[in-house]
Amino acid sequence: MNQYLSIGKVSKLKNVSIKSLRYYDRIGILKPAFVNAETNYRYYTPEQLCLLDAITLCIKLGIPLKDLNNYVEHNAINLQKLLYDGKIRAEEKIMEIHECLGALQDTLQQLSPAVDGLAKIPESRTGLLLPDGFYQNTLADRTVLTVPLEEIDTPKYYGQHILKLFVTAQQAGLNVSYPSGVLHEYRDGELTRYMFLTVNTGADEAKDAQTTSNEAVRLLPGGDYICRKISTHMSGSVREEMKEVLKNDFFCIIETDTSSARNKKNGYPFELQLRSS
Repeated sequence: MNQYLSIGKVSKLKNVSIKSLRYYDRIGILKPAFVNAETNYRYYTPEQLCLLDAITLCIKLGIPLKDLNNYVEHNAINLQKLLYDGKIRAEEKIMEIHECLGALQDTLQQLSPAVDGLAKIPESRTGLLLPDGFYQNTLADRTVLTVPLEEIDTPKYYGQHILKLFVTAQQAGLNVSYPSGVLHEYRDGELTRYMFLTVNTGADEAKDAQTTSNEAVRLLPGGDYICRKISTHMSGSVREEMKEVLKNDFFCIIETDTSSARNKKNGYPFELQLRSS
């Protein structure tokens, strides 16, 4: 029995209630590997924990559990198909959230003139003179989960990396969410890019979380950032886009989703950020 995990152990490891595990058994999406005929206790193999991660991901993305059987082939989950459908649902959720944020912001502005500045670009607090098209914003520390982007990766494939990060975070016990984006790092004239998701877990706790060799938790330091709005994900040279404010060849440019439905309607769904302090 050492190769099996009890239902109670699985419940604690994955923070899923025993009632839910019994329900998954009843609807046929996560059958125990062994059931004791005398006690009727359910037991699972360690390999089944990955399937439980996929079930949890389905719940987060709003994929009905009754549809999960559509992704099971030869007693294994077709993760690629699941992530593709999950990507579509995640994109739909992003747009809904952006629209809600925009509506809330508009309502706040109508309720009080004092909050007019919510929709405006923050003014520089350091008196920094910036070229046209650039502005300054003060941002807090951000913890992100990253995965390297290969040279052949293009924006149309970014959604696959985002869903991969969601799965990785679930397995590592991290709570991640949007905004997402790309880190463009220049060191010694070489460009390295990483896809990222925002980690909601505390920074210290996030650093202690176990991730795979390709994924890593990083801290983006807060401070004053020089920013520029762009209409699409960067498919060309981000260095060329920010050359007017770059001071040397050692820098990290953050390309992130914006959270304003108004920006998206105006054709600027992304923002480039370069730390200036």
